[in-house]
Amino acid sequence: MSEDDYEWIPIDARLYAISFRTSSLEEITYSLLNERICRKMRIDLFTKRLNLGYIPLVVEPKRQSYILDDEDVFVYLTSVDKKERRSILHVEDIEELKIVQITEQLSRVKKEKLI
Repeated sequence: MSEDDYEWIPIDARLYAISFRTSSLEEITYSLLNERICRKMRIDLFTKRLNLGYIPLVVEPKRQSYILDDEDVFVYLTSVDKKERRSILHVEDIEELKIVQITEQLSRVKKEKLI
């Protein structure tokens, strides 16, 4: 293997593909990408938070770049190397979001006012 060759072995041994039918890459937003990934992987969008990243093929030294907003999504989608290859998108389920009932939040605010 040369220094440009990488072997990526996912933990769960599954790879996914997502297709967007748009006329422009600018139409693919961070929230749309996040939603499609969750739907594809059967992840509840309202209880999980994803961490999106990739290792750019055109940047030296090789290190992970994170996707945090629409601009990062556009850069990821338009970045290719000399052989027109795109980096693999790495998706991490980083935490479970806690859902707190709105009634619990209101009652806590009322208690704080009483003190």
